[in-house]
Formats: sequence, structure tokens, C-alpha cells
Amino acid sequence: MDELDEDQLKNHVESLKQQLKYNRVNTSVSVPELIKWMEEKMTEDPFVNPDALKDNPWVESSKCVIL
Repeated sequence: MDELDEDQLKNHVESLKQQLKYNRVNTSVSVPELIKWMEEKMTEDPFVNPDALKDNPWVESSKCVIL
């Protein structure tokens, strides 16, 4: 940081001030919440639950075959 000029240092300080405004949550709290959310949404996920594809209007009804 010795080579930064005054404007760059001011920008850096402003950036750090903005980062301080973020509400941060410990991983020990956020990971269990994320796992719970994922488990709740698994029934809606077509990659995990193929039955969810039936309700998707964008799924192609036929396969493309190259002859």
C-alpha cells in the first residue's frame, strides 16, 4: 500500500466502510439454515425429483434424434 496515492487510499477506505455495513452471519449459523432451506426445496427441484419436470411447461416433450 506504500505506492497508492491519496485518491486510491480514499477509495479503499470508502470500500472498507461499505463492507462494514454488511450484516454478516457466522457460518455455524448460516450453514444449518441453508441445509434446512435446501431440504425444504428438494421436492421442487427437477434435478433431484424428476416428477417436478411434469409441471414445467418449458421441458421439451420429445427427444431430438439425429439420423
